[in-house]
Amino acid sequence: KWVPQELSYSVLGEVKAPGPKPYSGKTTVTKAIGAAAGLTEFASKTDLVLTRANGTHVKVNYKKAIKDPKFDPQVFPGDSINVVKSIW
Repeated sequence: KWVPQELSYSVLGEVKAPGPKPYSGKTTVTKAIGAAAGLTEFASKTDLVLTRANGTHVKVNYKKAIKDPKFDPQVFPGDSINVVKSIW
């Protein structure tokens, strides 16, 4: 389903349902990954990259983010989260 970029964010890489997700109010990286059906077995849980709509990058450690909200940055429309493959 196509969603206008102004009202969506993307979750890419090692998630079970990658692609654009509708932005429905306040969300965080861990919630966004949940909206993408979770991480695959190959996903790195310590090296995610949140790319803001303005091009800045924020490194996110998923293991820390699920335990402590201060490590779970907010996601805004136009942002994208890239979940890379674990090197192990």
